[in-house]
Amino acid sequence: MKELLDQMKKCLPKYNIIQPSTGKQVCFRPFTVKEEKVLIMANQTGSYEDFLTTLTEIIDNCFDLNTPSKELPIFDVEYFFLKIRSKSIGEIVEPTITCPLSREKIKISLNLDEIEPRHDSSHSKEIKIANNILVRMKYPSIEDLIERKDNKIDYFDLLIDSIETIETDKELIETKNESQTSVKQFVELLTDDQYKKLINFFKTSPKLEKEINYKTSDGVERKLTLRGLRDFFQ
Repeated sequence: MKELLDQMKKCLPKYNIIQPSTGKQVCFRPFTVKEEKVLIMANQTGSYEDFLTTLTEIIDNCFDLNTPSKELPIFDVEYFFLKIRSKSIGEIVEPTITCPLSREKIKISLNLDEIEPRHDSSHSKEIKIANNILVRMKYPSIEDLIERKDNKIDYFDLLIDSIETIETDKELIETKNESQTSVKQFVELLTDDQYKKLINFFKTSPKLEKEINYKTSDGVERKLTLRGLRDFFQ
């Protein structure tokens, strides 16, 4: 039996995709029946944090990655899951949306293979906030999302966690070597314009989005933009 099981593992199909945050090719396999059951159970009986934790464990199993998926940008993990789901079960999903105007619930059909991260041409990880101050940002990870149990976006706290380096004419400051209190004090001393420049990093970051057309019971054609896993699989 062991030989058969080993052979079955080796025979699982492999696929290649481009990792959004790096532009590099990564290889993955579909998830197995066992992994699918674990994921469904986490989604149905656990919290959203439990679901995300299970999801990252499955991605670690299915992908050949050099970095644990918990540490990857959120849009990377979301994209990876769409691709695993598409190759494992099928590319068509039928989530139920709620029309923001009529509050009517409507079932729609989505092709997961048509969903790609949207990139803003103005986006940059390096932001000059003064003539002699350059801030380099890092993307929030799934781990950051899990730690924020209420899942609410607090840009102030998120900014403190997402500053990677601060470069001046005299020094390069790596925030990992600094206390969180020091980084917080840096953020608190920003002008309103400087703060908005850094917050714009999050607003222009790559996102999984899909604009869909649907019709409400009154016959009106409407549009809605879906964002993230919750929208695609609700």
